[in-house]
Amino acid sequence: MDFKKSISAAMCGAIIAGISLLSVSSAASAADTKYKISMKRANPAEPISRDGILSAVKSKYKGRILSVQEKPSPSTPDCHIVRMLSLDGEYMTIQVACGN
Repeated sequence: MDFKKSISAAMCGAIIAGISLLSVSSAASAADTKYKISMKRANPAEPISRDGILSAVKSKYKGRILSVQEKPSPSTPDCHIVRMLSLDGEYMTIQVACGN
């Protein structure tokens, strides 16, 4: 009898832990906030450098840069996506020179 109670208690605990894990992971993905920085080429013949992109991000936001990814398109050839972890733990997605 005690064995059945302990098994059912363990099962209930596992179910509650699974549900709470799912709710925490969905809240973490909802915390991803998108930001934008507009930039234009100083010289129309030369693209914006990666160093220029990083300098703009570092001057506007404080934190750790996790990744930088180029996302060019015909209308925005210098578009970059920067992923950053702010000092207060916020996961940030920053679009740089991507237009509207």
